[in-house]
Amino acid sequence: MDKRSKTARFNATQLYAILGAGFGFTFPLAGTFLEVLFSGLPITLASMLRVQRTNPLLWIVDTAPIVIGLFAAYAGRKQDILSEVNEQLLARENELKANQINLEKYANAQRVGLAAANERNEQRTAKLEAIAHIARTISSMQVLSELLPQITQTISESLGFYHVGIFLLDESREYAILSAANSKGGKKMLLRNHRLLVGGTGIVGFVTRTGQPRIALDVGLDTAYFNNPDLPDTHSEIALPLRVGSEVFGALDVQSAETNAFAQEDINILSTLAEQVSIAIQNARSYQQTQEALAQAKSASTQMSYQQWRQFAAQKPVEGYTFDGVNTEKTKPSSEEHAQSLSVPLILHGTRIGTLKLSTANAGRTWTDDEIDMAKATAERATIALENARLLQESHKRAAKERTIGEISAKIGSLSNLENLIKTTIQELGNTLPNTDIAIQISNERPGQK
Repeated sequence: MDKRSKTARFNATQLYAILGAGFGFTFPLAGTFLEVLFSGLPITLASMLRVQRTNPLLWIVDTAPIVIGLFAAYAGRKQDILSEVNEQLLARENELKANQINLEKYANAQRVGLAAANERNEQRTAKLEAIAHIARTISSMQVLSELLPQITQTISESLGFYHVGIFLLDESREYAILSAANSKGGKKMLLRNHRLLVGGTGIVGFVTRTGQPRIALDVGLDTAYFNNPDLPDTHSEIALPLRVGSEVFGALDVQSAETNAFAQEDINILSTLAEQVSIAIQNARSYQQTQEALAQAKSASTQMSYQQWRQFAAQKPVEGYTFDGVNTEKTKPSSEEHAQSLSVPLILHGTRIGTLKLSTANAGRTWTDDEIDMAKATAERATIALENARLLQESHKRAAKERTIGEISAKIGSLSNLENLIKTTIQELGNTLPNTDIAIQISNERPGQK
């Protein structure tokens, strides 16, 4: 309680005591005056003092100022207590009002904060849904030349960005080359083969060197990054690394026409998008490499098959056969080619190894679709059977060769005499390769001499 309240309470109690005591003095004065008057004494101070000394009843009356003053002081104290209680209640009321006002302010602030948080959550949810849509769209594409433009266009349309570009590092990892863009300015940059030095000025150079995302705003030191005449409307930019594991192979560059369009929390969301883009690009690259490898393997298989069948045909020419409905005979060189004939090539790994011909002497004969399909199916199976037969024949040859080499090795491996070893080697090769002159000559040349 402050000094002012204490002073006010003290003055009120004193005032009541003074008033009570003053009122109490009227009783001794009146009693003394009446006693002097009734005693026939002159009304003087001496008479009054004489009466006071001689009348015990007046002694009792003389205590009236004290008694009434005490009662008045007690009443004043009660009044002070009531005033104090009123002051406390008023202070509590004021405190409650202040707390109510603070609570209303806090509640309003919480409502504003919740509304802002809900708005941020809605925006975050919308971005995540857009990223999921982008991931579904780009995951179905496997051709890299079609995938990259589709990524930039889909991101721009789904998230509402002004410019989206994809930079890929060259083989030497010295430059980040713009490989796709959706904006008009970005397409102009593509035409002139726009590239940025890894680790050079700008956030793309920073990201491709460090592998860390970076935000640039059109304020302060970042203003220098927005002096691109091809993208004059850019006021905010974010670049995120494209990586496989820990290896950075490019950057996703996103630019907005809005000021302060990106915040630190956007890094986490857009990093998820960059991961999806990285996976899609790597899948397309892997698919392209697989297709190239398959094409090379197919070409090599075709070439090998062609060479093997040429060698096979050269070693033992295979004659053709005809079936006249009753008997199967070898094809004669003078066999006539009927006008109504059907030829189906025997194709193995892209190489034509023969022909299946169906001929008829009936000039009005027309081959139906079922007959043609049957002939094609038969040709396919015949081709596979011929290849299996050739492979089986070659495997038998290799097995016989390995067996012969094993037998010769077993015979000469048990010999320790040089002359017997040479003779046995020549004899075994002569038996294996008849009509062949075989000689073994021991050279005295030193290593490195010819």
